[in-house]
Amino acid sequence: MTGSKKIKTLTEIKSEITPLRPERKISLTYGHFSVIHPGHLRYLQFAKSKGDFLVVAIQKLGKDNEHFSQQERAEAISNLAIVDRVILLDENITSAIKEIKPDFYVKGKEFENNTELFIDEIKAVEEAGGKVVYSSGEVKYATSRIGKGQKNILSPEKAKAFLKTCKRQNIDFLKLKKKIEEFNKLKILVIGDTIVDQFVACDSLGISSEAPVQVVRELDAQEFIGGAAIIALHLKKLGASAHFFSVLGNDSSSNYVQKMLDKAGIESLLYRDESRPTTFKIRYMVNNQKLLRVSRLKQHSLSREIENIYLEELRKVIPTMDGIIISDFAYGMLTSRIIEEITELSKACKVNIYADAQSSSQIGDIAKYKGISLSTPTEKEIRIALSDQESGIEELAHRFLNETQNNYLTVTLGSQGVLAYSGAPNTESIDSEYFCALSDSAVDVAGAGDAFLSGASLALSSGLNVMEASAIGSIMSAISIKRVGNISISKEDIINYINLLLENDGSDMNYLKYV
Repeated sequence: MTGSKKIKTLTEIKSEITPLRPERKISLTYGHFSVIHPGHLRYLQFAKSKGDFLVVAIQKLGKDNEHFSQQERAEAISNLAIVDRVILLDENITSAIKEIKPDFYVKGKEFENNTELFIDEIKAVEEAGGKVVYSSGEVKYATSRIGKGQKNILSPEKAKAFLKTCKRQNIDFLKLKKKIEEFNKLKILVIGDTIVDQFVACDSLGISSEAPVQVVRELDAQEFIGGAAIIALHLKKLGASAHFFSVLGNDSSSNYVQKMLDKAGIESLLYRDESRPTTFKIRYMVNNQKLLRVSRLKQHSLSREIENIYLEELRKVIPTMDGIIISDFAYGMLTSRIIEEITELSKACKVNIYADAQSSSQIGDIAKYKGISLSTPTEKEIRIALSDQESGIEELAHRFLNETQNNYLTVTLGSQGVLAYSGAPNTESIDSEYFCALSDSAVDVAGAGDAFLSGASLALSSGLNVMEASAIGSIMSAISIKRVGNISISKEDIINYINLLLENDGSDMNYLKYV
């Protein structure tokens, strides 16, 4: 519910919260809230944390003390997402307490030693079976918000440049929207390495007196599915039918992955390999800046026994698929036998392959995927694959397509955008296009490539060309980098972002109003 729709009379709120009990707990706060500042936000966050439904009563002030009217103050508070309902209080708060009967009545910490000032309020709360709680909220010097979208002001200049590129490639956004709505007709197999990412939000406490190292205090921690698994989740959220093959350890992380995939309704074959843990990466962050990453993993190839299990299943599944996405982190899932089997079966069944092979150092080789539909390396990864740190990107792209005989290639350039290539290998007729990045700054770039691959692969499987697919992939990446942690992107997210682009009038555009 938005803004002014949250502002209700006492009678209306009472009728709304009655059906919520006893499953949901009601928190009530009271104040004038003339100017909303960080202290108010901490206070309201604490109040919301005590219950499930937060009601804020706005005090009526005398005209001499009223810089903003009661209605204006109520509207400001109602625009906060954590606030569920707002009351314009004409009578005293004690009367409201008797009607609402809050489970928690939250007062500022400064009132705890002066209870005689509001003894009637305390009595009314206790008679209603509630509890008075005192707190002004926890003081934090770093955010603990993980997995939330952040305000995204899309650069008008970049939006115009992106739209100019799309016009040059005759990209019709109405056509893209129609194809996106038809993603639910597609069945895609995703195979690759699974990662569980944990983000730990921390508050910086300074430098240790014992050694010159940074000291932090943990505020919050949250886990996300990453690697090939997030691609499967993206596909499902975009409407496609996703089938997922991967190998995990026999540990709690594997249980978490299975639970999340089952919840999303994704058919999966997840072998528990006792010889390895589920790949687990912990990122420690202060103010959404990564401080340290710790990885728990083993990179040895699958045993012959496990390989045979997957080979047998691939022979059953691939003929029923519309496309295959390979997400290779060089952690052992994609062995040479499995790659060979996928390649041969896909050719026999005329099923396109879309591949990404990530290289964190010199490990990983995107060029080993030959004769496929699409490769999506970064500039660093294509240079590693071709052992060339000096040539221009155009030269690298032509060489790569000629050596691999792949149909399409996109080279991602981080914050600068992506280059897309299409054409006949071993000829000079390779078309290229540059799509600029749509966002000025990133909150978290981890997972941007997975988002691009997911969107581009579905686009190609639906019959769009590589330029149209690159446009959809770029939008997916732009959405992804404004979120901390891997969060699956829906078709509504993409369509809303397209609407945002098309509304570009040269002014700043706030993506949050579309989500």
